[in-house]
Amino acid sequence: MLLTKHIKMKGDLLMENIIQQIVIETAKNFLKYFEVNGISTLYKMTDDLKVISDDMTARTLAAFIESADASICEAKKERKQDGVKVHQRNVSRTLFTALGNFTYNRTYFDTEFGKVYLLDNILGVNPYDRIDAGVSARLVNTAAMYSYGRSASIVAGDNISRQSAWNKAMNTGEVAYIPTRVDSTPETIHIFADEDHVSLQDGSNTIVTLVTVCAGKKSVSKDRNELIEPFHVQGYGMDKITLWEYVYALCAEKFDMNVVDNVFIYGDGAAWIKGGTDVFPNAIYSLDTFHFRKRMRSLFSGEIGSGFALKAFATVSHDDKAAFEATANAMSIALLEIMPEGRAKERKAERINDNIGYISNNWDAIQNSQLPGIIGSCTEAMISHVLSERLSRNPMGWSEKGLSKMAMVRVYVLNGGLVTPADTVLWKHSDRRNRVADKIEKYDNIVKLQHEDIFKDVKSWRWFERDNMISGKTSGTKVVLDALGELRNVS
Repeated sequence: MLLTKHIKMKGDLLMENIIQQIVIETAKNFLKYFEVNGISTLYKMTDDLKVISDDMTARTLAAFIESADASICEAKKERKQDGVKVHQRNVSRTLFTALGNFTYNRTYFDTEFGKVYLLDNILGVNPYDRIDAGVSARLVNTAAMYSYGRSASIVAGDNISRQSAWNKAMNTGEVAYIPTRVDSTPETIHIFADEDHVSLQDGSNTIVTLVTVCAGKKSVSKDRNELIEPFHVQGYGMDKITLWEYVYALCAEKFDMNVVDNVFIYGDGAAWIKGGTDVFPNAIYSLDTFHFRKRMRSLFSGEIGSGFALKAFATVSHDDKAAFEATANAMSIALLEIMPEGRAKERKAERINDNIGYISNNWDAIQNSQLPGIIGSCTEAMISHVLSERLSRNPMGWSEKGLSKMAMVRVYVLNGGLVTPADTVLWKHSDRRNRVADKIEKYDNIVKLQHEDIFKDVKSWRWFERDNMISGKTSGTKVVLDALGELRNVS
């Protein structure tokens, strides 16, 4: 018992010596830097001094980690009870962290569930990882906004590859946005729905659906409006009924749906968007003005078409569908009569009939766009900002898995979510790992108790006041003060 206590005291003293030595050496390096360089540009000083401070942090962290590992090795009674034996000591591990490449040593143990590094489990470090979970989370959050290559560059410079950023995104577990309940539910909510067409690696295209919910819009400048408390829902791989039921569930989480009197759904006329009215009671579907005006411009373009445009718009304003169809057909006859026979005339006729049919089939939804309370649609802007910017704007081909993950993460981040370090390793929590986690709790407590003992007097700064700790001649504090004095005397 006395020998065990002596070993523990010796270990604590050694730890204090190591930390004191690191801190004093760092202070001397700081002072030496200013002695040699003086005051220079701020960006240079911050870059240079960060290297020194990061080195101190890494050395101190490695010392604490290795001290924790030693405390597990010294817990022989507990290890004997659990059948945990030392297999190999001082096995190094290097990961890329917020401090750059970081190396520490730990012990490999034989246990009932195989050979494991108990310390790695306590630290949350997974086998074969070369990037720590904190950096992994930053890579995924950044990749939600930028390409994988740029994400790697922003987070880690040239130290991490584009492929590593992609791997971390693919390994991220399910992340789902859960709205915060509003204090006051609005009487009206607005729902915008559209879809992005995304290229796949096999040369085909697929669709990613997007639904945006908000409580209205407000003016933030002369020519700019902003949605009030918006959130987004992407439905890649989800059937349309399930998507709308999911949207309703999120709305019910955020709003008191018993208070909501009006629900306006805006879209481009697609059947799946109209299906939202089957899920939201008393919802009104409105064709968004962007697609309506786009079709009208296409229908009444050119010299002949423009002569009919004013009358056609008037028929829409007065809700006279028959007059609109008569006007459009008259324009079609006048235009096609002067065109020579051939494929060009056939394509023009097809385009005219398609536009007339589109407007006629969506006539009620077009009329709804004039109802009080309608705020106008921004579906194209939402698609561009939320999905296209990352998924389809630049030439690229996605795998189905990659598209599914990125659509999920991007929408989650744009909703204000933050992928956490735990999210990036969640997929690795196998049954075996869970069994290991159950077993290491005892050793985690051993590590905590050791650190509590080391730091019991830390608030008194006794580490830096004890004589003969470093050189045998003076205290650590005196070394720093002497160095300061030397700096003042530099001419």
